[in-house]
Amino acid sequence: MLTIPLYVFLFIYFAFLAIFAAFSIMNFYHIVMTASFTLSSFVMTFIIFALTVLTLYFTWSLLVDVDWRIPVTLFNSDWLINTPIF
Repeated sequence: MLTIPLYVFLFIYFAFLAIFAAFSIMNFYHIVMTASFTLSSFVMTFIIFALTVLTLYFTWSLLVDVDWRIPVTLFNSDWLINTPIF
């Protein structure tokens, strides 16, 4: 039986957040350095920032009570042995 702890998925999520943060900082840096302070760039930046904050808040509120030590079964040989053959 091949199992991994659930916190591995949390580390993958943190890696995704780090990459997302890096791209967000590069995007904001690009807006500042090119002096493209228009209403549309401000509105889209604000919408993306607000959606990011809401997503992080709701993710935190849903995952606060999760036991991260629970094993997740990736493969179990019993799945192949106990399957009925037609």
